[in-house]
Amino acid sequence: MGIIINRSVLERQHQGCQSLNIALSALEYSVKYVDPKILVNRTVKLKGSKLRLKDIKSEKVELDLSDFDSVYIVGAGKATARMTDALCEILKRRISYGAINVPYHTNRQIDRISITEANHPLPDESGVNGTKKILDILKKTKSTDLVFVLISGGGSALLPLPAQGITLLNKQQIVNTIMSRGATIHEINVIRKHLSMIKGGQLLRYVKKGCTVVSLILSDVIGDKLDTIASGPTVPDSSTFKEAALILKKYDLWNGKSGQNSPVKEVIIKGMKGSSNDTPKPGDQIFNKVHNLLIGNNALVCENAVKYLKKHRLQALNLGSSFDGEAKNFGKMLAKLATTYKIPFTPFGFVLGGETTVKLNKIKNNGVGGRNQEAILAAILSSKFHCHDDISIVCMGTDGIDGNSDAAGGLLTPKTISMIKEKKLELKRYLNNHDSYNALKKVNSVIMTGRTGTNVNDIAIICRLK
Repeated sequence: MGIIINRSVLERQHQGCQSLNIALSALEYSVKYVDPKILVNRTVKLKGSKLRLKDIKSEKVELDLSDFDSVYIVGAGKATARMTDALCEILKRRISYGAINVPYHTNRQIDRISITEANHPLPDESGVNGTKKILDILKKTKSTDLVFVLISGGGSALLPLPAQGITLLNKQQIVNTIMSRGATIHEINVIRKHLSMIKGGQLLRYVKKGCTVVSLILSDVIGDKLDTIASGPTVPDSSTFKEAALILKKYDLWNGKSGQNSPVKEVIIKGMKGSSNDTPKPGDQIFNKVHNLLIGNNALVCENAVKYLKKHRLQALNLGSSFDGEAKNFGKMLAKLATTYKIPFTPFGFVLGGETTVKLNKIKNNGVGGRNQEAILAAILSSKFHCHDDISIVCMGTDGIDGNSDAAGGLLTPKTISMIKEKKLELKRYLNNHDSYNALKKVNSVIMTGRTGTNVNDIAIICRLK
């Protein structure tokens, strides 16, 4: 069963474009490969009481479950429900209890696991309450217990517990503002860590000393830095309160109306003065019995997309998982790649992964869309496709949600361009207003999946048959 719910409509509207069929199939094939349940099953093996874990970087952990009195599961993120499903099926009755936070409308029930649905990307009180349930479990642990922490993208927003002295609203406002100004995920997470009581390794402060902790982590960040994924609740943090202050100054949020004498600023100033503890750093004894394992990332989804294209006799290249910057610039590059390489060899395919950003307008209202659809819209404006070409570009968020829309991404074929000409759409206006969803919807070029249950950044595929 495919994950693209409007696939039949897309293929009908873009009839005759065989490259689109291949590109959409490559998307579905590769995203299914990083299903969190499958990834956990690859990582965790149980034989008798012997538990063996091996992550995608070949890090290994061997444990004997008979050494532990109780086994707990906690976690947060878009993929955490399916990760928990898999781990509970493996460990069965050995699980004592657990608590996880997931996005609204996940609609999942798991025996002995308390599941709290909360808001993402902006945290809400439900997330705070769910986090307190997690901490209640951790506070009960003994040195003879084992705790699994399941982390995936979205975990930062879904594990909210503001630092003392600020409210959830204070934190929401500052994070929302720096996100809208184009801050990198690293910069956003530095702020989150220093306005939190659990991020940046601080979750471990609630675990009994000597307790064994195994974190299974699904990466949604470029470079797979474990301290950045969900703001690294079980990972040492090298950032500081001083760095947080510099980031706020960079985005004009330190002085002036939006930052002067604010509770956020006061928390950071206290931290810089040493009046409150900074996040635990590398070498801290708190990490002595902690194992952080990476179970999946964007590289896996890209590798499998290339594998699919090669099976269909395309000369396919994986261009890596490090693409970032502005979505519109990424889209221009995709259009150039699609046309520049038509002479050396066809059919061909390129696969690119990463995560771009959209810098929203500060003054006028912004429309509906996300980075993947905006990249496609920019690609359309830069494309030089001809009606006889059999070429497609697809861009998709692997979590199935692109920006503030209900789409996963968008696509471009010669048919897209002909429909734009027929409808006389002013694409530059849509692009300037960041309204890519409504532009692409008018020409039947949005990809719909709903929530996929996984989250490993974005993937773009170029497929050219002639």
